[in-house]
Amino acid sequence: MQTIKKLLLGVMIFGSCVSAQAQSGVVRIATEGAYPPYNFVNPDGSLGGFDVDIANALCTEMKVQCKLVKQDWDGIIPGLLAKKYDAIVASMAITPERQQKVAFSDKYEGGYSMLFGSKGLTDSSPAAMQGKVIAVQKGSIQENFAKDHYEKAGISLHRYPDTQTAMMDLTAGRVDAVVLEVGIVYEATKDASLADYHGFGEKFQDPKYFGTGSGIAVRKQDQVLLGQFNQALKTILANGTYKQINDKYFPYNQYD
Repeated sequence: MQTIKKLLLGVMIFGSCVSAQAQSGVVRIATEGAYPPYNFVNPDGSLGGFDVDIANALCTEMKVQCKLVKQDWDGIIPGLLAKKYDAIVASMAITPERQQKVAFSDKYEGGYSMLFGSKGLTDSSPAAMQGKVIAVQKGSIQENFAKDHYEKAGISLHRYPDTQTAMMDLTAGRVDAVVLEVGIVYEATKDASLADYHGFGEKFQDPKYFGTGSGIAVRKQDQVLLGQFNQALKTILANGTYKQINDKYFPYNQYD
């Protein structure tokens, strides 16, 4: 009997913990703020981008207030686990490695990655990239892929804290190409200062590295919050809100 009581008490405590965010009416959501057009910092210091608009739309459906938090990428999962915020909406790919640490919602975007570099480059194979220097964001799925695909083939890999710094070194001639998500490649094509660069070669989308789309990350014990995100996501996909946000940033369906 005592064992049963202890189990029931544990369930009650667990239930109260996982619903704490909903009860407070505020959900703290982290994003990087350095990954345009997915997330970035506006001139007034506020956070913007596809991820931010999606987060706000989900909070509206959940009838809670979004409190957005800017967090550097390499500390974004540790910050979640340390309870600095309740969720991550930052185009985070759903990968087996990350699933060991956090729980993911259903996917809210798809996509793939590719090399971005001088228009003189057209072949992204390791053989063609011999003697070149490739840039990646530290701690990203692109880094994991490039480490196995390029670095192990003898190609120099430079790691950066964010993609913006990597792009600066690309235009300065310190690296020859950057591994970027397709949305960032599209954004770069709109920049007149990058007219001499393009996305080239194959699409990188091996699930081993790039997962099964991007999802919202929460702590594993926060199953009630996870369920709320999934229900809200279904709603914005069905009622046209997702498409409206998508079309604001991309000329293609980012969900695919």
